[in-house]
Amino acid sequence: MTSHSYAGVIVDVRATAVDRVFQYAIPSKYQDVLQIGHRVLVPFGHRKLEGYVVDLTSKLEISEDRLREIIKPLDPQPIILPSLVELGQWMHRHYAGLLSEALQYMLPPGYRYGKERVGVKTQQVVSLVERNPQLRANATAQRRVLEVLQGQPQMLASELVQRSQTSYSTLQSLEQLGVISIDIAAMERVVDWDTVSDPALTLTPEQASACRLITKEIQGQRRPVLIHGVTGSGKTEVYLRIISEVIAQGKQAIVLVPEIALTPQTVNRFGTRFGDRVTVLHSALSPGERFDQWWKIYRGEVDVVVGARSAVFAPTPNLGLIVLDEEHEGTYKQEEGSIRYHTRDVAIKRCALVQGQVLLGSATPALESYHQALQGNYSLVELTMRVESRPLPHVDVVDMREQFEQGNRSMLSTPLRDALAQLGLGDEQAIILLNRRGYASFVLCRECGHVVHCPNCQVSLTYHQRDNRLHCHYCLHREILPKRCPSCASPYLRQFGVGTEQVEAVLKEEFPNLKTLRLDADTTRRKGAHARILQAFSDGRAQILVGTQMVAKGLDFPKVTLVGVLSADLGLNFPDIRAAERTFQLLTQVAGRSGRGDQPGRVIIQAYDPHHFSIRCAQNHDFLGFYRQEISFRRSLGYPPFQQLTRILCSGPMVQTEEVAREIHNYLLDRGLPTSSILGPSPAPIGRIQGRYRWQLLLKSPQPLGALLRELPQLDASVQVVVDTDPLFML
Repeated sequence: MTSHSYAGVIVDVRATAVDRVFQYAIPSKYQDVLQIGHRVLVPFGHRKLEGYVVDLTSKLEISEDRLREIIKPLDPQPIILPSLVELGQWMHRHYAGLLSEALQYMLPPGYRYGKERVGVKTQQVVSLVERNPQLRANATAQRRVLEVLQGQPQMLASELVQRSQTSYSTLQSLEQLGVISIDIAAMERVVDWDTVSDPALTLTPEQASACRLITKEIQGQRRPVLIHGVTGSGKTEVYLRIISEVIAQGKQAIVLVPEIALTPQTVNRFGTRFGDRVTVLHSALSPGERFDQWWKIYRGEVDVVVGARSAVFAPTPNLGLIVLDEEHEGTYKQEEGSIRYHTRDVAIKRCALVQGQVLLGSATPALESYHQALQGNYSLVELTMRVESRPLPHVDVVDMREQFEQGNRSMLSTPLRDALAQLGLGDEQAIILLNRRGYASFVLCRECGHVVHCPNCQVSLTYHQRDNRLHCHYCLHREILPKRCPSCASPYLRQFGVGTEQVEAVLKEEFPNLKTLRLDADTTRRKGAHARILQAFSDGRAQILVGTQMVAKGLDFPKVTLVGVLSADLGLNFPDIRAAERTFQLLTQVAGRSGRGDQPGRVIIQAYDPHHFSIRCAQNHDFLGFYRQEISFRRSLGYPPFQQLTRILCSGPMVQTEEVAREIHNYLLDRGLPTSSILGPSPAPIGRIQGRYRWQLLLKSPQPLGALLRELPQLDASVQVVVDTDPLFML
């Protein structure tokens, strides 16, 4: 190993002013030890801070009098893989965020210096040393310990105490006599999952063709592969076959799913196929569980990592494949912090750095992905038929305006009510989707028209019946439902709009013989709640599953023959360029949950704008028809994929925030950005969240603007400025 005298270090400080590499001298005793990716402790001002080595050199690049020395490495080996250091530097450039923040995505959970939340779990292990000791005649407790150890000469101290019905002091006495030894051993926090019957199936001709095309790509250009397969076409089996090939080559795979709720199902299938060489890595695990799984991955003890968005940074030392299932989903976009990455782009870049392969799979690919495939930048694989030639479900669209005219004031249309009534006649199941949680979306005074708003955010409060309170889903403010209007003191307050909690209540009232479960952010707060609800539904302990868009993604329940969608056109009213795309994707995906078993499926979509092209295309399972119409709209306005979109969001005090937004606008004009490429500055659609006012600018450009936007001036400390490259949500 070549020794170096100096190290370039990124210091763990969340401030733009220090977001650069600082050079430090390497003490002679560490010059043959220190590597890129090491965590180190360095002096920084009057403090000692954690830093990350990103460069090693023998050339001094600063004046001698400014040079300071690294205090020590914080770990015996580099924690961040060299390819992940390089990935972090790319994220820093591309997303115009802090490099220290990018590198922290690569660290073990709870592993920052001075702020460690978890560590290696240890337990006492007892080993039998002397089988025939000479014990006192009355040492009955000690004899019970030895009797247990005769059959199992080594076990956990906690288990031994329980089985011998004694105490730790008895063990200590035996250790002093030299009869047993008590040692400290590291114990892994085990993440359990259920295996399912999932033998390797005979591939359909389309699946076999897909595997051949992907294998050819792996052996050739290694372009990202987009698998466009209708719901139920067997994309997962294709993933499993390709992963088997990658493992046979001595490499590892990362499988990403858009929702933590999907992880148990996915892990079960992959665990059955690949055994204990599969692990899971996502935020629903405890910090200790994530810590242990991270280190198993780092040590190369697993072949397959399954997880949600952040698992794209799993420290696989020999990565060969990353799979993004349901690649179109918005949950793959990081919406917090200064590095607002998209998992798809990070996965593609990471695989490019290690000569790996990316598989993107979806029945409704993102327009950007499908466009890239048509342009030849991705390899396109089509699966046009369901497994066993099962038909796609029949879709009916119900015009709720007509239902209202016919006197139906219920949230359930007559066709949907009749279809639900039929469930009680057999063992079939239904999924009901409403993309809004809570009991009612807002509370309005019928006398003066006042809507009860959050005091901190520019949004109405949502009523939740379970605690009889109004909730803000942005700042988590809660307050008791008032008995009188806060504006005019009228007692005529009414709850308007429908939420999943109210849908559940109505279903239980109208169909008392059918067990109903609800899956949304409110019912899944506790650890393991996702898995418990889905398992209960899978076991047939409920006939109806009602929920938000969680129920639309990747779930496979063979007994589901009916899907109902309430307020299908709700999302079309949001001020967002992707509103139509999200509506089409959501409807197509949730429709795909129906008819995946032996019985044909049926879908009933309720809408007040039933003729919108996104709804009609979803009804006809017509992705290409939707793509052609939507891509024409994007082309005419210069929106992605034809130009890159960047959002600059300013938040803070009212006056200062507007001033900063306008000064950024002037800065961009001075740097040569044309006026036609800048939309705004203007108030954000939600003008205030958590008491902070929000202004935004939207930039359209042919190329990424990372280099320009990293140099945005620091204009006012009270105003936070966030750069969001390729934003998916504009609210």
